[in-house]
Amino acid sequence: MKWFYKIILWIIGLSCCFILYHYFDPTHSRWAPKCPFWLVTGYYCPGCGSQRAIHSFLNGHIWEGIQYNYILLPSLLYVLALIVFPKEGKIHSALSSSMACWVILSVFLLWWVVRNLIGV
Repeated sequence: MKWFYKIILWIIGLSCCFILYHYFDPTHSRWAPKCPFWLVTGYYCPGCGSQRAIHSFLNGHIWEGIQYNYILLPSLLYVLALIVFPKEGKIHSALSSSMACWVILSVFLLWWVVRNLIGV
């Protein structure tokens, strides 16, 4: 498949997800998937609240979205930076280095522990 068609398929898929999350609030929808880790253990995972946060972001409630999951917005900005900066550039190399991966893993693990200790 040519790269052009792959990009078109990605755009269509992301647009469908954005439309779905814009109009359907995961808080009040029984169709929204629930976190399996939370269902089994009763503890939050690092991604818990992301669906509600995305719904809030898409409806212009940025602060409300940040409060659902504090690490989602920095994560989205990080992924966006990986997509935007050229793969041959120094910034992309720094963001995708093994040290960066270890730092990100550490931040997520720390967030996982902290959010369950203080109930965020």
